[in-house]
Amino acid sequence: MHVKVTATTPNRIDLAGGTLDIHPLYVFEDGGLTVNLGIDIISRAEVETRDDGRVVLHSRDLDVTETYASLADVKVGGTLDLLARAVRFYAPSMGVTVTTKNDAPKGSGLGASSALLMALSGALARVAGDDAPVERYIDWGANLEAQNIAIPTGKQDYYGAIYGGASAIWFELRGNRRESLDDGSGFLDTLEQHLVLSFTGISHFSGTNNWAMMKRYIDRSGDTVERLHEIKRTALAMRDALRSRDMGRVAEVLHREWTQRKGLAEGVTTPEIEAMVAAAQEAGALASKICGAGGGGCMITLAPPSRREAVVAALEGAGARHLPCRLRHEGLQVETVDGRVPA
Repeated sequence: MHVKVTATTPNRIDLAGGTLDIHPLYVFEDGGLTVNLGIDIISRAEVETRDDGRVVLHSRDLDVTETYASLADVKVGGTLDLLARAVRFYAPSMGVTVTTKNDAPKGSGLGASSALLMALSGALARVAGDDAPVERYIDWGANLEAQNIAIPTGKQDYYGAIYGGASAIWFELRGNRRESLDDGSGFLDTLEQHLVLSFTGISHFSGTNNWAMMKRYIDRSGDTVERLHEIKRTALAMRDALRSRDMGRVAEVLHREWTQRKGLAEGVTTPEIEAMVAAAQEAGALASKICGAGGGGCMITLAPPSRREAVVAALEGAGARHLPCRLRHEGLQVETVDGRVPA
């Protein structure tokens, strides 16, 4: 019998503490904290077993397919390198057809590649009969993605994908842990009503900026070390603002985070991004910040519900594209169904 497994994961928006999830930066800082939210912009992976031993990898985003006679023949380093590495790692005992799709635009800064890897990990592990705890996917995924991009990678994206919801993720010397910030009070609904997500139209590669920030930190270049100290303080303040259900404080801390982040490395912001932030502010926004490492991708804006439409119009007038989204409280979802593999 052929088996088809489908898996979905949320992408994430980071409110504060990005970059502090990268080893060994959080070691240097005696621990780091990142606060993020899972959203209903989704990554999907589908794995279907085959009886001919072949491995077929297909990315719907890239419209690229790679076919191998067997698992032993799967090669890394190609266009679908991350898919190939994941299949080789989970090593299903039969042939498989792997199909992936991201809802997020390319270079979104929403952690889409990491979310996709978590979805693919869930589906491949199910097919391979690997019953390891899902949290193990996070460490394994970070190793696979570091091989893929050849630059140190953080782990906050994987937590957003695996768990969804609102998370404070602590990166500590004894290990990492996640704290849920959804207390059932309804405050996250209020936050959602204030949230505007837009795509700047500037695609970015987060590894570049993260590596520049890490190098500047190690070299003690400029005020990078103090800025990362402040970003850690800001992450702690964001956690406290969410726990105290203070929307004004959340907006204030988001603005502080962006102010510090802009100075971490050249290219984190651009004149185009600054024009979008200014347009949103003039229309009534409370605060804005680029997602992820910066340099482009998506932007979070917080706006009073009464000014939401005006802020969206202002962002679009400045060249951004509104991406409607809601918070997603569920993380990785894996489903097994019977099916036939296409010829």
